[in-house]
Amino acid sequence: MNFIDELKRRKVIRVGITYAVVAFVIMQLVEIIFPIFQIPLWASQFVIILLLIGSPVTLILAWVFDRTPEGIVKTPPTTESAEGAKSDFRPFYQKKRNLMLVAGVVAGLLIGRYGTGSMAVETDSDVDPKSVAVLPFDNYSTAPEDQFFSDGITEVIIANLAKVKDLKVISRTSVMEYKNTTKKMNEIAGELGVAHILEGSIQRVGDNIRIVGQLIDADSDKHIWAETYDGHISDVFNMQTDVAIKIANALESELTDDEKARINEKLTESTAAYEYYLKGNMYDNAGHTSDNIRAAITEYERAIALDPKFAEAHAQLGKMHAHMKWYGIDISDRRMVLSKESLDKAMKLKPNNTIVRTARGVYHYHGFREYGKAMADFTYARDLEPGNAMFNLYVGGIYRRLGDYEKAGESMRKAFDLDPRSVMILQNLKGTFNFMRDYKLSLSFGAESMNSQFKVAWPTAEAHYQMTGDAVKARIIIAEGNAPNLWAEMVYCLAIEDFQSALVLLEKAEEAAQSNEVYLTPKEYYLGLVARGTGKNVRANLHFEASLDYLRNHIDNNPNDPRAYVSLGLTYARLGNKREAIQAGIRATELLPIARDALFGTLHAKQLVSIYALVGDKEKALEMIEYLSTIPAGFHYGELKTDPVWNSIRGEPKFQAVLQKLKPVS
Repeated sequence: MNFIDELKRRKVIRVGITYAVVAFVIMQLVEIIFPIFQIPLWASQFVIILLLIGSPVTLILAWVFDRTPEGIVKTPPTTESAEGAKSDFRPFYQKKRNLMLVAGVVAGLLIGRYGTGSMAVETDSDVDPKSVAVLPFDNYSTAPEDQFFSDGITEVIIANLAKVKDLKVISRTSVMEYKNTTKKMNEIAGELGVAHILEGSIQRVGDNIRIVGQLIDADSDKHIWAETYDGHISDVFNMQTDVAIKIANALESELTDDEKARINEKLTESTAAYEYYLKGNMYDNAGHTSDNIRAAITEYERAIALDPKFAEAHAQLGKMHAHMKWYGIDISDRRMVLSKESLDKAMKLKPNNTIVRTARGVYHYHGFREYGKAMADFTYARDLEPGNAMFNLYVGGIYRRLGDYEKAGESMRKAFDLDPRSVMILQNLKGTFNFMRDYKLSLSFGAESMNSQFKVAWPTAEAHYQMTGDAVKARIIIAEGNAPNLWAEMVYCLAIEDFQSALVLLEKAEEAAQSNEVYLTPKEYYLGLVARGTGKNVRANLHFEASLDYLRNHIDNNPNDPRAYVSLGLTYARLGNKREAIQAGIRATELLPIARDALFGTLHAKQLVSIYALVGDKEKALEMIEYLSTIPAGFHYGELKTDPVWNSIRGEPKFQAVLQKLKPVS
């Protein structure tokens, strides 16, 4: 018997073919499934290495051992088995093992051919060849405070590249995460979905500056373009412009005359004013807290003092004043007068500038909910710079206020594609799908690591809660973040009537009220709920009276704030004052009806339903629940199932019918 016959007798060839087919199928599945769950590249490589190592081990075991009816035994020598050996002369297609092998090969081929097409994952072939991410330029300046200048240069280069319509440019927020990173270029490119990386450094000594930039092909790690710029600080504008144009040329993008003109547009002649402007942008990008917005206002005012013709600084200043009203920091009429004054100056200086037009859109949107005027400015800016993530986000925000959640989702997904690590964009995108009751889609966006930031953790927690009613899990998601939000965590404690934990959290809260764009709820109101829940009714009423005092004082100074009327109505309801409670709730919905704001108006209407339920008006509560369960941002299965506010009507047939209708399909 020759060697080939011996391999056949010991079934080594059969085992080898079977192993190859199974390994092929596994590799096809790994290639498809691992990217979907964002499993690191090294894991895929590890699986392949294991399969390669397993091949010779499997063949050796097949040579030495054989499977028999008595179990696994050592393969006998030829002389011992020749007598009892049986030859199988059936045709190839009649042997079951051969058919199974063929089926395995076909399955592997089908998975490889059609699997990637049926699952929405971005592979190398999906990457736009004209896509680029500008990593934060390293700061080699001697003064650490020059870091904002380095970051500002990076931001301006990104903004200039975004003006080229056929380039996909990852926005600032996502790339800033890679400052001082040790990750390899191809790994960063894979995470951001780009084909090219621009990296560089900035060194500033006195009034002299050096900028070094290099464009790298992420796949081959080859340098496509590199250049060093040396000059005076006043030359920085020309340097930024030249970098953007040369990058566009290196990526074979044809710049139109309009794109060249807008890239070459100079912000200011004053480098000192420019530095103040960059500082203002730094605070604007840091998040819209009261401290950040006020600091940004100060920096923009300093820039304008040095250059009164600095249009972009006027525009950003006007936008910050509008933010003050929108985020509930200062909702006075005077604040919007200041906003308009700044924007009027900006429009006189540069009426066609995208930064100016976007800021004016924010004035119309955040100041007065004038969606038509705001949309005109936002779409103008977006059409000129489709690669700007924030312009797409603003357009999506307007669609959401108008009640067109499908278009809102489309615009926000585009923004997410351009800035996948942006907390603000991710919060809005996930929130939009939650409002549409598409919880699984909401949960599919964003890496799990981003849940450490509250603005991402909150819509993640809400998706779980509204889908299942599991407030315990929702609270855990909030609590495990790097910056947990005491108010949000406390609300989930109240949902499961964990009053002791709620009290502990309230005692940690330093603010007098939970205040944001939607709600203005005094701390005293929540303390009243805790006291009522623990049977301390006298103390509860004292807290509710204190809540009334806070809200009345606020309304005296801000008579058109719907947030205050909602909380006023809830407080009256807890005190048993039915007429005053309903009047206050209705007043809130009159000030901001659903027709004027399909998002916040709906949320306020839901609070009015809570008031009806608390004061015992079951019919009105059930009527509104039926309606609000049919529109986006209305009621969800989880809150109706769990929230104690519905205890008095949860057993009603109409309520149960709505609950079953909203129950997500498993």
